[in-house]
Amino acid sequence: MTSLYAVTVPVMVRALNNLDHLLAKAAQSGIDEAELVGARLIGDMLPLSKQVQIASDTARGMAVRVGQAEAVSMADDETTIAELRARVAKTIAYLEGVAPAGFENRDDAEVILKLPNTEMKFTGLSFVTDFALPNFFFHVSIAYALLRMKGVALGKMDFLAGNAAPT
Repeated sequence: MTSLYAVTVPVMVRALNNLDHLLAKAAQSGIDEAELVGARLIGDMLPLSKQVQIASDTARGMAVRVGQAEAVSMADDETTIAELRARVAKTIAYLEGVAPAGFENRDDAEVILKLPNTEMKFTGLSFVTDFALPNFFFHVSIAYALLRMKGVALGKMDFLAGNAAPT
């Protein structure tokens, strides 16, 4: 059986490395940085900066809730591409330090996600498959879409393969 660690931490680290690659290409694009960081698909959606922050929060929160890792908070104060890349790098470093043993026997563990107006209850497995991974990839995908929409030269392989993508 595949472990919860194997289907979360390495997968999220890989996607975060790819997100860093997207942000690096954005930084080199010559497009106004404030326009990129504040980009929204539509008025009621969150900007690029928040998409990156939520992807980071989701990855770290999963490690805490399922992998019993120590919580590390990050201020949501990034206003530049460099600051967003630094947050991604900190998140990768955090995940790389998470012990696989913390995920052992957590498939059926109760995970409670407290939101402002409700609580959601999961097992460790259902939290990973039904919330953490879908939410994480939603925000990484929106970040990709925002950068594409603003004219950053990205393709599907930039999203999937990051630094290994052909240029």
